[in-house]
Amino acid sequence: MKEKEIKEMQRLIDEGVRRAQCRLWQRAGAARQSLVVCRGGKIVEMVPDIEKYTSDSSNGDPLARRNR
Repeated sequence: MKEKEIKEMQRLIDEGVRRAQCRLWQRAGAARQSLVVCRGGKIVEMVPDIEKYTSDSSNGDPLARRNR
């Protein structure tokens, strides 16, 4: 595999991870839930800005629908 192909593949992987993190953050905010993650070897609870996700459109999201 050429170095250019490797860099492109890594870019696509990184982009996919960022999108997945964003979706998870949005779903947690819409469901009024917090996320527990490991950062720097420490367990941290992260709370999304709930006011940003107060719309009633769950778009069929089972996580958002579960707590209603």
